[in-house]
Amino acid sequence: MRTLDYRIYDADEHYYEPDDCFTRHLESRLRPRSVRVDRSPGGNGRMYVGDERCHFFSVGAADSIGGPGLMKDFLRGATEDGGSPSLNPIDGLAVPEFTDRKARLAKMDEQGVEACLLLPTAGVGVEPQLRKPEHREALYPSLRAFNRWLEEDWGLGADGRLFGAPLLSLVDLDEGIAELERVLALGARFAILTAGPFEGRSPGDPFFDPFWARCEEAQLNVVYHIGRTPLPELYNPGWGLRPHPPSHRHSLMEYALSFTERPVVDSVTALVADNVFGRFPELRILSVEYGSSWVAPLMRKLDQLSRLYSKDMWRFGTPPLKPSDTMRRNLWVSPFYEDDVVRLVEDLGAGHVLNGSDYPHPEGLLWPAEFVDELPGVDADVVRRVMRENLVGLIG
Repeated sequence: MRTLDYRIYDADEHYYEPDDCFTRHLESRLRPRSVRVDRSPGGNGRMYVGDERCHFFSVGAADSIGGPGLMKDFLRGATEDGGSPSLNPIDGLAVPEFTDRKARLAKMDEQGVEACLLLPTAGVGVEPQLRKPEHREALYPSLRAFNRWLEEDWGLGADGRLFGAPLLSLVDLDEGIAELERVLALGARFAILTAGPFEGRSPGDPFFDPFWARCEEAQLNVVYHIGRTPLPELYNPGWGLRPHPPSHRHSLMEYALSFTERPVVDSVTALVADNVFGRFPELRILSVEYGSSWVAPLMRKLDQLSRLYSKDMWRFGTPPLKPSDTMRRNLWVSPFYEDDVVRLVEDLGAGHVLNGSDYPHPEGLLWPAEFVDELPGVDADVVRRVMRENLVGLIG
């Protein structure tokens, strides 16, 4: 690993949530209807949304998980072994730096990490399921309760080091804006939004403009992070596939059709095609843990389509820039370390690429600064931007 003479800012770190992260601050009558873990004797905890098994995480998200960096050699193609995130499992809830703020800060000091964007594990797997009519009453109370737990256990960035990202939803615009205002008042610099449509509407529909306007005004960084989205229910059944494939157990067709990069590609396409960035030119969208192999092909495709059909294709106004330039202005990407990161810097611009370790997940890096090795031959000032300054600039 190349050595750096500065501490890095990491745009993709995680915690493992305790069983009560959605219920600790939830009123008692809604607790049985929210996200919960049943730890009856005789096995791992079973995760539920109300009385229904959680679609994405069937067991506790920290139960029997591989240690940080476990899959690195496999993902880099150096070995055929190690493709399971549950190989050599550990109890994630038993490791202090995965669950405790003070222990994580000490670990970050050891790793040379000054600050990080801190993201959920279980928390990215439940919002679409809470949208269902039988769970809807518990949706916003559950998100508020989770965000209160996040503030209490990890913080939203007041210490300048751990920038927790609250969960938001646009299923109900008024409720979504109310929670946005609440977390902004607490100092949130980032927030997570589920990729994909909301209640039959594109996220780029002007119906949602009050939300995007407030995000732009507050310079809030809106994060799309891989997890459960509405896309499997929308895309899979017509192909004879499962509408709710569980995490890490998708079929090849399910992965390609409605998981991995597809949700963020569709979401960024919607924001560009529906001219959100024309109406809100300073809006900032982050793609985290969706990789980056989709970025250049999407730029080319949208540029080509907009050139061919430029007069008739814009539902909500013609954007001032061509799509690729819009993406270079409004989109930041944290790629997989096994991606062609140098190519991403060339395509998206040095100021819009964010290193991300995915620590402590098995797919990630044991030492976040290892990401610097994905930038061979790159000028030192560009390396510093990717490893530190770009995220500093987004924090503000």
